[in-house]
Amino acid sequence: MKLFMKHTPIKINGNCIDRLISKLERQIGQKEAHRLNEAAIDIVQKCVNIYYENFGYGDVGENSKGLVSQPYRGQDPIPNGTTGLIYGRVQSGKTNTTIATLSLAHENNFRCFIILTSDNTWLGKQTANRFNNQVQAGPVFFDWEAWNNNPINFAKTKVKPYIKDTGIVLISTKNRHHLDKLLKVLKEANVKDVPTLIFDDEADNASLNTNESKQSKQGKDAIPDSTIFEKIGKIRQEVANHIYIQITATPQSLLLQKLSHPCKPKFCAALPEPGNSYMGGELFFSENSNYCCIVGAEEINQLKKQKGAINPGNKWEIPEGLRLALCCFFLGSTYKMLSSDSENAKYSFLAHICYKQDIHSVLEQVISQFVINLDQAIRDKSSETESKKALKWLEQAYNELNKTADDLPPLDILINELKFQLRRAIPKIINANNPDKEPNYNPGMNILIGGNRLGRGVTIDGLMVTYYGRDAKQKVVDTVHQHARMYGYRPHLKDVTRLFLPEHILYTFRSIHEADEAMRQAIGDDIHNIKLQPVWIGGTLKPTRSNVLDPTVIGVLAPGKLIFPQNPAYKKEEIKDNFQNIENILSNYQDDYCYYEVDIDLIIQIISYTKSYYIPGEEWEYKRIIKGLTDIKSKGTTKGRLNVRRGKKNKNQGLDMPRKDPFQWRFGFGSGEWSIEAKKKYPDVPTLIICYQKGEKSKGWDNHSIYLPMLVLPKQKFVLMFNYDDDE
Repeated sequence: MKLFMKHTPIKINGNCIDRLISKLERQIGQKEAHRLNEAAIDIVQKCVNIYYENFGYGDVGENSKGLVSQPYRGQDPIPNGTTGLIYGRVQSGKTNTTIATLSLAHENNFRCFIILTSDNTWLGKQTANRFNNQVQAGPVFFDWEAWNNNPINFAKTKVKPYIKDTGIVLISTKNRHHLDKLLKVLKEANVKDVPTLIFDDEADNASLNTNESKQSKQGKDAIPDSTIFEKIGKIRQEVANHIYIQITATPQSLLLQKLSHPCKPKFCAALPEPGNSYMGGELFFSENSNYCCIVGAEEINQLKKQKGAINPGNKWEIPEGLRLALCCFFLGSTYKMLSSDSENAKYSFLAHICYKQDIHSVLEQVISQFVINLDQAIRDKSSETESKKALKWLEQAYNELNKTADDLPPLDILINELKFQLRRAIPKIINANNPDKEPNYNPGMNILIGGNRLGRGVTIDGLMVTYYGRDAKQKVVDTVHQHARMYGYRPHLKDVTRLFLPEHILYTFRSIHEADEAMRQAIGDDIHNIKLQPVWIGGTLKPTRSNVLDPTVIGVLAPGKLIFPQNPAYKKEEIKDNFQNIENILSNYQDDYCYYEVDIDLIIQIISYTKSYYIPGEEWEYKRIIKGLTDIKSKGTTKGRLNVRRGKKNKNQGLDMPRKDPFQWRFGFGSGEWSIEAKKKYPDVPTLIICYQKGEKSKGWDNHSIYLPMLVLPKQKFVLMFNYDDDE
């Protein structure tokens, strides 16, 4: 694991962290606990270093005092360079990593810890309980309910007695009223006097300025900051000597902020890799995965249109894919119940096809009726015909599970046990209309139906089978990725785990998985200084919601597009050396009409010898272009096309195009037919059209020949989005 240079020594042991790691060893195993401990050491070392660089020595770290010795007095309201990122995978144990980080940071005299969770009280309570239950011999924990009625009195009687002693943890949902009262607590307790560590869970969800796009068009004077972003900013100003750690599995919106933005991570605190027992995108979305089953898109549409409601004349009316998914769940759960030592083990089926509550009701009706009918059929309470149907469907599910489960008991044994279990499988709807805002799990089988409340950040106990059909017209990478509730640590259920979804949604998830892996690899190149990083996504996807970005500094390289520099350098002294380098490379490419097949590396080399001046709003910036081509190559496209245009009509003596002002070039530096031909003949690879101009003074040049690049991007292979912040 790569560490910062240790400016400030840190403690790596102590009662709080040692007790936690000992507890985790019993819960998740010695190897996993050791991995978490290493991640915590890495994160805390970085936090202490960043604190030292911004606020001075002696407040935190080994042999520190735990008091602010030099209060922040900088020009920026929020200290620049104090935002970090914990970039984990969906359902990969980010909370445990954060708990370990908090415990070790406590040993190094951070004394105030603020934990911000999403505005979902169930999820907030889930997070608060996990922290409070795991950490011993450390700070005192309180959540938003403790100070809700009287924040001033709470600050006096609860925070002040502990803040400079054991330290204190304040957990709040990102709710405007909760944050307002938290700010009152911080002010009254003078928390600014102690070093603070803020953990913002799902930081890309509610913490960003959702008015960013509007402000770029109308100005900050006309459009205020969005409420939650503003309130978190005030909290950061109040505890000025702090480190702010963003936690998410989907940082696209964070990485695409302007470099000067307080939500732009300046360093990556850690990239903890999940253990071998983690089930992630590789398991479900690799080619020919045995854990992923395709269902017809039409059956999802029927359910959404409420055509899947029960037909009294045909009580077996249930879509084929949903039927197989449920039968796999029933048999898989029964198998695990028979082989488990725990009578209270929980197994869950998740149906997530839409956020609309009326669709949840349709699903509940369809599934409930199927459970009743199947239960009666296997207990011989139906006709012989229906009993045969039930047996046929259970055989199909049994054969499906047999692909990955080596120790399945015979089908008749499973069915005999299912006769006693199936009637307990009562579907539960979890949405805003339901008074139970969280699942009330029963031992054995649980069928959960819902939308947003079963989405981001929520861990579903014993999740075994997922039936997924959520399909927005405009897919946003970070939002869809957060729906991957099937990810996680459930090694005892892996052999009977399944994901059922339509093929086109599978391709979306696969693109997102590939994008995620590419982005982790890109950040891994320089985790300490996150600046110029692309977000690689499929051609029909947006990386994040547009309202949290300033579109004036976001550039998109779209599939199939012709791009070229708007302001190429042309002065003789600036181009003569590079001109000769390009001339040497291109000496063997003399046919104007030929699109030569070449290595992408050669295209990159040629572009690197061209020179231009970036103009705000243009798409060409050669470092970004080279980065994009490098990523295309890493995805398996190693060849491209090269077309050298020297002017056939001028006997290859050069083109006569006059130099133009930026954004006045209509088809680039030659005929529009050249790029059209490239798009038509070679749509799946990048094509570099390099134009040899005479460069005469009378045409606005500097009496020196010049090579000008035009690049045709491959069609529907990728989209690259960058933040074109001028400070970069």
